[in-house]
Amino acid sequence: MGVVTNRAFRPRTAFTLVELLVVIAIIGILVALLLPAVQAARESARRLSCGNNLKNIALACLNYESAHGTLPPGSVNAAGEQQSGLGWPVWILPFCEGSVVTELAINQFSKQGDAYAAGMDELNRMIMPMYYCPSDPEMRYQREKFLTADRRQMSYAGVSGSYYSRTGQCPNQRKTGIYCVANSLTGTFANNNYDGLLIQDWTVKLKSASDGTSNTLMLGERWYGARAWMAGAYWRRPTYPALLSSTVTPEGPQPVAANFSMKNITAKLPINHDFNVSCYVGHDNATDRPPVPDTSARTISVNDLPFGSFHMGGANFAYGDGSVAFLTEDISSAVYTAKASRNGGEVDVQVP
Repeated sequence: MGVVTNRAFRPRTAFTLVELLVVIAIIGILVALLLPAVQAARESARRLSCGNNLKNIALACLNYESAHGTLPPGSVNAAGEQQSGLGWPVWILPFCEGSVVTELAINQFSKQGDAYAAGMDELNRMIMPMYYCPSDPEMRYQREKFLTADRRQMSYAGVSGSYYSRTGQCPNQRKTGIYCVANSLTGTFANNNYDGLLIQDWTVKLKSASDGTSNTLMLGERWYGARAWMAGAYWRRPTYPALLSSTVTPEGPQPVAANFSMKNITAKLPINHDFNVSCYVGHDNATDRPPVPDTSARTISVNDLPFGSFHMGGANFAYGDGSVAFLTEDISSAVYTAKASRNGGEVDVQVP
């Protein structure tokens, strides 16, 4: 008698097509759920790394202050009109193992007289890794707006102040008790605040921060409209005091100046400002990022180019005491502008 095989109890050796498709679908769903979390974790690490960069830069500024009695100048004034002086990123390098670069920059600048001169291009291609935010990988390779040379930019800028935004005062010559000077309040240059910690051609003593160093912003993230990393600022006539000789270099913040390594903070331009609404007066989609529509108002002066980052919801800033905080893009304008001033008397202003 033959053996009867019961197919119902025969062991299975493979998945059916339907089962395989179900497993693949489940794996796909799990991957889709996990990817945002992985990306968020990576961005969190990048934001932390960016904050560490700012911390090291701020400590270098404070070490400069310990050695010299003042914070570094935001920029020194070059001898020639519309020639850029060396900015604070050059002056603090000896305090973060970059003294050789500073020496080379000073020696070359003494010959060229302009941080934008062709003789400075090789140095402007060099940059310390801590001057890049890892959330903006393009910055490391982004060519500077003026494409005649391969110059590099950086992800951080000094805070020059917010006096005009807070008070509406900005005369065309420096006056006691007023911390803003401007020949014009519109156009390419506009106002030049110097109530912050890093300002044009002057050095600031920490004791002048009567609002408290822990309440006063010194540095922040920015990426829009960045310029060659060694370039601090340049001036144009009319100057204050008025120059009687073409061989004399004006002293201090100037009424007609383009500040590159430091920027104003203004209530009109929040952190992570939308450039589709308004952008730099000289914005060019061929050389500036991001591309903006023709409807974007070309109204932002070079000195007011806003702070911002590629981090979600805000940007990192360093205070005058060396601490670093992430300021959200919805911070109130009153608090934001108050933090930009070293002596505005707004220490009682609190984040809502």
